[in-house]
Amino acid sequence: LGQYGLRGEAAYALTEDARGTDPEVKNPFLFIVVGGDRTFPEGLNINVQYILRVVSRFRDPDEIPDPVQRDVAVQQAALTNQIDRVQHGASLRISRTWLNQTLEGELAGVLSFSRLDVMVRPKLTYAMTDRWKLTVGADVFDGPRRSFFGRLRDNSTAYAEIRYSF
Repeated sequence: LGQYGLRGEAAYALTEDARGTDPEVKNPFLFIVVGGDRTFPEGLNINVQYILRVVSRFRDPDEIPDPVQRDVAVQQAALTNQIDRVQHGASLRISRTWLNQTLEGELAGVLSFSRLDVMVRPKLTYAMTDRWKLTVGADVFDGPRRSFFGRLRDNSTAYAEIRYSF
């Protein structure tokens, strides 16, 4: 629509546990993303998206009576991002280019409203020549331990990359 890009997609994922009866296997789920973006003068781009995930045949892992099976189910649910039946969230990506588009900065992130867990990804890329690129960035995860990004908190990392294209 004019200078705005609007898009959306939806998917229903079938899994090995179509009935949702095995707490150790991911349940089928609906995943919807809708959002928009706009590129402004001076190479600034902003992209915002709403994220919805609904787990079919959800069974709260905390309600499993057997403590061993409950613990496995809780860990599996957090690992597969199915600890809640309905999960709402948002993503944001802001990028900008400078120096005749040889330098690009980007800040991206995802926030889950359900568990208040978050992923943030800052990145800076410099095209030294047409063939050589230098990138530095980080992936930072945070949130409660019983959340998808919270489980990844200890895997937060910083990195540097040099790339040669031929």
